[in-house]
Amino acid sequence: MSAAAEDSQQELPPLTWRSWLVLVMFILATIFVIYPVHIPIPIPTLRSGNSKKQQTATANLSPSIPEETDKQARQFRWLFYPVNLDKKLAPWIAILVLLASTAITFTKEVVHGFVGSDGIEPYAIVILIFALAYICISLDQSGLLSYIAMHVTKRWGQNGRLLLLCFYVLSTVMAVLTSNDVVVLCLTPIICIFSDVTGADAEPFLMAMFIAANTASMALYIGNPTNIIASQANNISFLLYSAWMILPFLGAMVAGGIVLYLASLSKVPRNIDIDLRIEPHSMLTRPWQAVLGAVVLGLCLVALSVSSFFGVAVWIVTLPFGAVMLIVDIVVDLYFTRPSKVALAAENNVPQENVQPIAVEDKEDISRSPIQATSSLIYTPTEQIQDICEQDSTKNTCQASQSKCFIKRPFSRVVELATRRVPTVTAVVSRLPYSIVPFSLGMFIVIESLAEQGWTPRLAWLLKHICPSVVPTVFIVGAITALACNIMNNLPMTILFTRALKHSIFQQVDAKTRKGALFALIIGSNLGANFTLVGSLAGIMFQGIASQKKRDIAYFTFLRWCIPVLPVQLAVSCAILAIEMIVIK
Repeated sequence: MSAAAEDSQQELPPLTWRSWLVLVMFILATIFVIYPVHIPIPIPTLRSGNSKKQQTATANLSPSIPEETDKQARQFRWLFYPVNLDKKLAPWIAILVLLASTAITFTKEVVHGFVGSDGIEPYAIVILIFALAYICISLDQSGLLSYIAMHVTKRWGQNGRLLLLCFYVLSTVMAVLTSNDVVVLCLTPIICIFSDVTGADAEPFLMAMFIAANTASMALYIGNPTNIIASQANNISFLLYSAWMILPFLGAMVAGGIVLYLASLSKVPRNIDIDLRIEPHSMLTRPWQAVLGAVVLGLCLVALSVSSFFGVAVWIVTLPFGAVMLIVDIVVDLYFTRPSKVALAAENNVPQENVQPIAVEDKEDISRSPIQATSSLIYTPTEQIQDICEQDSTKNTCQASQSKCFIKRPFSRVVELATRRVPTVTAVVSRLPYSIVPFSLGMFIVIESLAEQGWTPRLAWLLKHICPSVVPTVFIVGAITALACNIMNNLPMTILFTRALKHSIFQQVDAKTRKGALFALIIGSNLGANFTLVGSLAGIMFQGIASQKKRDIAYFTFLRWCIPVLPVQLAVSCAILAIEMIVIK
């Protein structure tokens, strides 16, 4: 016992008040990431108590009113500016507090947190995420994913239980090729509208979709930002990642599907009345972009596989394909889309009541049947953001489906023009995950601070002593990381555990145990989201979209569905990974 204590004191740096402050700020930042707080900040202002018309009338009637009287007419008021203490702001407030208290320094923790250390390159991860996000969102914007979903609904929608399995498989395939976020954004509104039209309970279908999307996100390197963080830090190539993770993914997918099917038998009707006149092709709004987007995504996946043999960084391979997709969208928008007559009339100052509006795209027949109108009710976030600039002349604001962005007057004309001429690019750019930039970079800096102040070495020391060999390591790390996702969210959890696994203390274990811990971390970071809504950012987004469609997926409702699923998925995938570690030399 004394020898172990002496050994730990030689390995671990001492804790100081700076260490405890960094830990407290990390915990607070994580809490506000999961549970955002809206704080109104009062700003003092001086405003005239009279309206402009009254002031003008008073000035005309009594031009000799003294200046003191005019000052008395002014009232002291408070304007409340809303500040959202959420994933974008909370990490940076923690960083500012730590800098102000001298617990960390700019030249060390902040710079290293941005530039990277121990093989983790935050800037490269952000570039990779944005390039892939543009390709996937553009593909969704074309209507291809909605077309596939509607086709599946029409083909197998009359058998409720078969349709549940179809949505599970469809969500899996979509998440493998794109990402779990894109699947949640695309399929959640479609399932809700399907429920409204048929009267079937949407809850089993929504849960099947969400669990399948999170499970499938661990199949490929690009499926989840957590995969990218862990793999890039350990120099795991795209092909090597797929070779190790494809069997654990398949095992978790099959196990999760069986458990979900058995759990939903009493909730899903055997027969569902569905209108067979629904036309899936009406969802395919831009066929050319759908075809070209699918080609670009396919070539990108092939290039990522080939790059594994040449040692090229994944972000360097992905960035050109994102640029090609952007050029394709611009060209298709400019040459296959023309402004509406209303927009042209606005440019020429023609009264809109004298103009008959037409669709943005040139179509011979713009009339739609009632069934097509029903299909158009599936108004996904993709299509909502196409209406990104409905300009209000009095407020000069730009309204989107999920948020309101206030645009300054000099830029409103530019936004209007971009929306008319390149609507796809405008919509895709508006949907890019901008919030992940301040969130991920801020958390990288906070985790770097934990490492410098002695907490990451202690986590590495703990993992070293509870992981005696490769098989227990796979199950222990998989279980710990899956549970930790639901305490601190999967992205900061992955950053923290990746730094711990890369620490020199944990590097003292054998190579196979280190590799087993790494892939168990990836399994935990993906499957951990299948337990509570706060396990991943996709869960928070899923609950928000469902509530917009009047579907209340409460915390304990979600937990009740996931409690039987996660242990089975985790046990099966970790068992397969452990067997791989034993068999493969």
